[in-house]
Amino acid sequence: MRKVFTVVAGIVIVIIMAVMLLILVLQLTDYRPSGLESTAVRHAESDEAAQERTVYDIATFNIGYCGLGADENFFMDGGTKSKPNDLDTVLTYYQSIESYLDSIDADWMMLQEVDVQSDRTYDFNAYQALQKHFASMSANFAYNYKVLFVPVPWPPMGQVNAGQATFSRFDMINGERLALPSDYAWPQKLVMLDRCVAVTRYAVADSEHQLVMMNAHFSAYDDGTLRAAQMAVVKAYMEEVYRRGDYVILGGDFNQTFPSVDINAFPLFENGKYYKPYQIEADWTPDGWQWAVDDTKPTYRLLNAPYQPGITQVGIIDGFLVSPNISIVDVTTDDLGFEASDHNPVRMSFELIR
Repeated sequence: MRKVFTVVAGIVIVIIMAVMLLILVLQLTDYRPSGLESTAVRHAESDEAAQERTVYDIATFNIGYCGLGADENFFMDGGTKSKPNDLDTVLTYYQSIESYLDSIDADWMMLQEVDVQSDRTYDFNAYQALQKHFASMSANFAYNYKVLFVPVPWPPMGQVNAGQATFSRFDMINGERLALPSDYAWPQKLVMLDRCVAVTRYAVADSEHQLVMMNAHFSAYDDGTLRAAQMAVVKAYMEEVYRRGDYVILGGDFNQTFPSVDINAFPLFENGKYYKPYQIEADWTPDGWQWAVDDTKPTYRLLNAPYQPGITQVGIIDGFLVSPNISIVDVTTDDLGFEASDHNPVRMSFELIR
């Protein structure tokens, strides 16, 4: 019995030491971005500037890190997995996403959950591949997930490097990363996302003002408090930009539904019970600002199991908000059947007005 106790005690000590070492390494390598910092920009081949009274197209698409297609599930949604089975599956999802982006030929593309080198996507660099494919467009990237090793689930997710990418046929003046609150308890915060908005600016012809694109991805899996704090930061920033006379488009994955959406239109199903998603309050929207949301088709699906139309929980959490000096011409969600991502893309046509 003494030998058994010694062996068991030794194993327990080794496990405790391994956990402590992991926490120490994660603490030393923890990504600590500042509140507002510059990001690298790849310039477009063309130096054309955006024009007032001209219709342009923009798309927002959470591409699910090329790992969350229709056959996948995810452990944080009640599933068991954190990544697809192999690299070939990742590449299949990527090719589907790339083909879609080709087909819409948008002037701007806001993409979320873009991996640059992660174990969950077998080190496939989606941002690099997109830059190569859309070689004539300007490009910008901001990290919102940069962790050396995520120890859950089993097998572990491992290293994650991912973020938001913005592409445009117009040249970018500059790019910035606007940090959002990420108030997780220690040591949980060492493996959680550091949410942000990827901000890019563009010249407007015959104007001293700029077009400011804000590519956002707000928090999920919280009680709504963190998202509210993040929304407050974004609201203050975009209102200040607008007060300077600039044009502002906020788009992306809000991880909450919009004031105009009927939350009963897409019943959400969990553990045999329907529940209602968090909804942005109507009075949160600044005066004169407009939401661009297609309320006829879902933009996300739950990842508790592979996608089953009519059974899988769906809803609307992706769209745009535009400043009063922008006119919305049209907005539509492209229902791709969640083939290559757990989100459907949303497209908006708009004009700059004065």
